[in-house]
Order: sequence, then C-alpha cells, then structure tokens
Amino acid sequence: MNPEIIINVDANGNFTIEAKGSSGGDCLSLTQPLEEALGGVDNRKFKPEYRQTSHQTNQVHLNQ
Repeated sequence: MNPEIIINVDANGNFTIEAKGSSGGDCLSLTQPLEEALGGVDNRKFKPEYRQTSHQTNQVHLNQ
C-alpha cells in the first residue's frame, strides 16, 4: 500500500494530520513538512504502526 496523508479540519480551524500506510519513523518524515507549514504540533498521538519497524528486504541470487 502506498503511504497516504489525511488532513482533517474542524469547524474551529483545528486540524489533524494522519499518516496511513507507513510504519516507524517514516510517518514523521511524511507529515513533518505539513506540520511545519501549518505552524507546528500542539499534541501528537502515535498509532500502533509507529512502533513497528520499517525495513526493506533485498534478495541477491548468486550463481554457484
């Protein structure tokens, strides 16, 4: 699944930013530019996915 960023704005102008489809610190790198552009973070809540590690697996086939 490709990462998604969901921004919700309530009637008072308060907003939430949610990252979907990423894990570990990847979600912070996705949302950080928006957080800075919108004036920073007052309250941050981490979803369970944040505590999962993100990694890539590289497969190498050797001729023997």
